[in-house]
Amino acid sequence: MNTQAIKNAVAESAAVCGVSGYEISISTAISAAAEALKQEISSVTYSNESSLTVRCVKDGKSGYAASGLVTPEEAAALVERACANAQVVDDEDEVPLFEGSAHYEEVEQGSAELPSADEMKAHTMELQTKLYAASDKVVDGSQAFTQGQAGETVFINSAGVDLSYAYSAVLHGVVAAVKDGDEAEENYEMAQVDKETTDETVNRAVSVALGKLGAETVDSGKYNIIIDSDTMRSLLGVYSAVFSARRAYLKTTLLAGKEGEVVASPLVNIIDDPFHPKKFGHCPFDAEGVAVYKKHVIENGVLKTLLYNRMYAKKFGCETTGNAASATNIEPKGLYLEAGELSEDELLAKLGHGIYITSFAGLHAGADVNSGDFSLQATGFLVEDGKKTKPVKNFTVADNFFDLLKRVVALSNEVDFGAAGRIGAPQVMISDVSISGK
Repeated sequence: MNTQAIKNAVAESAAVCGVSGYEISISTAISAAAEALKQEISSVTYSNESSLTVRCVKDGKSGYAASGLVTPEEAAALVERACANAQVVDDEDEVPLFEGSAHYEEVEQGSAELPSADEMKAHTMELQTKLYAASDKVVDGSQAFTQGQAGETVFINSAGVDLSYAYSAVLHGVVAAVKDGDEAEENYEMAQVDKETTDETVNRAVSVALGKLGAETVDSGKYNIIIDSDTMRSLLGVYSAVFSARRAYLKTTLLAGKEGEVVASPLVNIIDDPFHPKKFGHCPFDAEGVAVYKKHVIENGVLKTLLYNRMYAKKFGCETTGNAASATNIEPKGLYLEAGELSEDELLAKLGHGIYITSFAGLHAGADVNSGDFSLQATGFLVEDGKKTKPVKNFTVADNFFDLLKRVVALSNEVDFGAAGRIGAPQVMISDVSISGK
């Protein structure tokens, strides 16, 4: 990608069109993957995706145009389309071009090199062979994959901002399908290749799958529960939108107008940290070229700040928090629930009797982000005398995300972001949760 040629093309076209200012956003991503099913490679894929967005300011109004083609010729054409779009905007532009932050963190830049097709196939077959060898209960339907990802993000504007960031990672994963008689279960695990060996990933997947065999349901009632890190991370990811200032402006989050108020248990600290060492990818700027930084969203139960981009910061009369996903959209950059002080064994001992939840099904369909209500099918383990005992499944957990945060009574001492995650959480103990079982 010739960034300078694109920049020159936009500048020349902008001058012809009488543009007073412009922004250029470029995103490129390549991925390659190999998958195995049964005892052979089932597919090898390669993709190359890119996007180019141009914003032009003309006569005090902003227009945008975008394309999946990243070339100087397309960039010049986008300027013309953006100028035409600016003419149909009713209001004058509310947010001027950004002149840059005083400081940007230096982060490790990824390499664009990905494994070759032969290397990925060999690694994937190693996983698949070890998967079948891990237990005589592993059956067909078990799968393995290796996937490489690499990309670059560029942000340039006519106010002098010129930023770029590259990333890369190689992941592997397995789906362990197990069967004992007529009962079948499965489990999916994924990890970064440089952080976990094939043996570790396979053994973890098979062990968890085997642990699900023989599961029953539970009696309906109120229970104290522990939600494991992976499941809590998924729940927090779905509800991360409630911290968006855009949603507050549109009155579609119950946190609107509550900055400075107690909204959770005093044990709850939710932090947005773009540079957490366990988080995947450390981009030093957001989609508007603003330097990102660590911030408390909730501190000791108090809502300290929502997440803002420049547009909604101006609407609310405050500063952006560097959380722009675009000029209009907002996203967390490394959101996590801070860990507590207890080991897993200590957390189970504190629970005593209850349920340890290891998965929620149907999160996107069963969770209402506006109200916070959710009703989700769950699996896990019964906890008796502070120990995980028999596996349980086919029960429903019904609660409210905002109320749940108020009933957090303990947290484990380690945050998990998953293999390539941007949302993190420890294990969380919560009191008085409604369970519908048998």
